[in-house]
Amino acid sequence: YPINFVFPSTMIPGALVMDTVMLLTRNWMSTALMGGGAFGLLFYPGNWPIFGPTHLPLVAEGVLLSVADY
Repeated sequence: YPINFVFPSTMIPGALVMDTVMLLTRNWMSTALMGGGAFGLLFYPGNWPIFGPTHLPLVAEGVLLSVADY
C-alpha cells in the first residue's frame, strides 16, 4: 500500500471539517454531501506537511533526484 494511505494522521483535517459540518447543520444528508466533499478535497493537501519534504531536490553522484528517490 502507498504510505499516504496507511498513516491515520492524513485523515485528520478532513475529519475535522466533516465533524464541523455535522455540528453546524445537524443533518446527515448535508454532512454526507458537503462534509464528504470537503474530506475528499482536503485529503491531498493534508498529506503535504508529512510527505512534502520528500520532494526536495537532491544531487547525488551528479544526478538530480528527489529525497524520496534517493
